[in-house]
Amino acid sequence: MKKLLYVTGSRAEYGIMKRLLLALKEDKEIDFTLVATGMHCDENYGNTYKVIEQDGFEIDKLININIDTSNNAKILQSMSICQSEFGQYFQDNKFDAVIILGDRYEIFSVAIAAAMHNLPIIHLHGGEKTLGNYDEFIRHSITKMSKLHLASTEEYRKRIIQMGEHPDTVFNVGALGAENAMLMDLPNKEALETRFGNFDKPYFMVVFHPETLSVTSVEVQFNELLLALDGFTGEYDFFFIGSNSDTGADKIKDKTLEFCAKTKSKYFTSVQPEEYLALNKYSQGLIGNSSSGLIEIPSLKIPTINIGDRQKGRVRGLSVIDVKCDRRSILDGIIKSKTNILNCNGDNPYYKKNVMSKITRLINSEIDKLSYNKDFYDNDGAM
Repeated sequence: MKKLLYVTGSRAEYGIMKRLLLALKEDKEIDFTLVATGMHCDENYGNTYKVIEQDGFEIDKLININIDTSNNAKILQSMSICQSEFGQYFQDNKFDAVIILGDRYEIFSVAIAAAMHNLPIIHLHGGEKTLGNYDEFIRHSITKMSKLHLASTEEYRKRIIQMGEHPDTVFNVGALGAENAMLMDLPNKEALETRFGNFDKPYFMVVFHPETLSVTSVEVQFNELLLALDGFTGEYDFFFIGSNSDTGADKIKDKTLEFCAKTKSKYFTSVQPEEYLALNKYSQGLIGNSSSGLIEIPSLKIPTINIGDRQKGRVRGLSVIDVKCDRRSILDGIIKSKTNILNCNGDNPYYKKNVMSKITRLINSEIDKLSYNKDFYDNDGAM
């Protein structure tokens, strides 16, 4: 039996992985362990480790990294705590592999600690580009520390190989999030209204995260969004989901609460994975700059108004409207989303059939091969 660890640091990434984690937990060939850190351990983000426990998982350890998003120096302090804590955790606990998803700074610290302990890393969602955020270079750095790569599109698979990873270790499996939106048992509209209050008007979902590599301040970016939304408050409601714990997130929360108090919009610090998808399903579309707008939301056949450069470089489907981070462009994007010009019935480029079963089979079949010291693969352009 192989000892397998999953480390989760945020509600969004846990929501993507939940179905897979439940399958791994029940797999008789795997001794499964889960550790929670980052936003899960912070009251400001809803103490979402409780959601994980409600889903039936036993959390082996909660690692609080004292998140402070006021500036990059504070973020680096959290990363330092995370790396130190996981360095000791991996010294005290042995695993055959650790699974991590994505590109967040706390996951970067986990990856460094694991790599220094020669613990094989299985990485999901490598090879992607997000040019407006520090997630961009974090993701590619994690790729170089990982030994098994589960990419979400063929373009991303090729990019991972371009980075020197051997083709035999890189697989295009599709995106779990795109499959989740189609297969998860979602609450109906009546259940959502019981939970969150009546939906008096048609509504848009709003998820906006700091664009951390932009020369424009977070406050200016978010003000442009709020100015655009203000023009539609007589026609639509707006349901805000709290942003990730990136640099400047505290400023977004303060301005969101002010806007919600003025317009009677709704603000949710955090919601459960099924609730997030269902809220979007019954909405007019998603406005913001979340990766979910490109990966998961197109499976629900609703539009995404994708703002600014945070997701610049990512593959996207026809239901995504890209707009600049200014009031006029966002207004135009919302108007376009209500016309017949937009195709929300096209294929989601992140969706492949049986993603979860493919991943579980690959983990079981490849885990014994991960202990080798990998070489740099020099390709000649053929992938």
